[in-house]
Amino acid sequence: MKRKTKKNKTSYRIYYWLTGIIILISLVFFFRTTLTMYYYIVKGQLEKREYGYSNLEKMRKESEAEKIQRIFTRYGGNAFGLDISRHQGEINWDSLETVKKDLPISFVFVRATRGVITQDAFFKKNWNNLAKKKIMRGAYHYYDVNRNSTDQAQNFIKTVTLEKGDLPPVLDIEDLPKNQSLELLKKGVLNWLQIVENEYKVKPIIYSNDAYFIYHIPDLDNYPVWVANYNPMESPLHKKWLFWQFTEKGIVKGITQNFVDINVFNGNITELKRLTIQ
Repeated sequence: MKRKTKKNKTSYRIYYWLTGIIILISLVFFFRTTLTMYYYIVKGQLEKREYGYSNLEKMRKESEAEKIQRIFTRYGGNAFGLDISRHQGEINWDSLETVKKDLPISFVFVRATRGVITQDAFFKKNWNNLAKKKIMRGAYHYYDVNRNSTDQAQNFIKTVTLEKGDLPPVLDIEDLPKNQSLELLKKGVLNWLQIVENEYKVKPIIYSNDAYFIYHIPDLDNYPVWVANYNPMESPLHKKWLFWQFTEKGIVKGITQNFVDINVFNGNITELKRLTIQ
């Protein structure tokens, strides 16, 4: 009996040792495979971002790039910024620093809402990341000209909490109504502006293109004006512009899914800070 017991103990030891060696080899193989997969996934994402960035450069006309460079040169002492929405997709916030090598991103406007019920899918993420990056931020509402203006104002108010240092709220209006007159449209726009001003205690900004301001709402320029004009020119047609969106074909590091709008503020960074909520 004793010899059999000793033999059994020896067999068990060999079994345990072999099992341990197999487990150790399996763990080494598992971690090595996991690290290899992680490396190639991360590498693939980085290559994808670099490809997206370079691909955008190929898609943009040389004349557009030259126009953008001229504005950078002309307004080099001004504050530059972006406006973003879900169309820019996932942003690499660690890389988002400048509109050009020597021109920092001083501000970013983020689409918050549209119409009476829609919230931008990326708003909260973009809004919070701007706070972490300490980049001056503002929120805008895309106005549906065929929907109730009070409901649209409430949609924005329920979605956006503005804090000290944030830029005033923005109303983005670009379309013409199908079933109402221009006068009724203006009443709706004014209603939205007044409700939002009462809520945040600051005068909102109106965004539209030069032609819209000139031909459809010329009498609303007592509000701060953010104008879009992508033509190769030294300044927009609107004489009272506060912000100028001069291109929709901007390329900046950190945004690779699509082009981005680039804007210039009609003043320097110190003057821009005076515009923020105190």
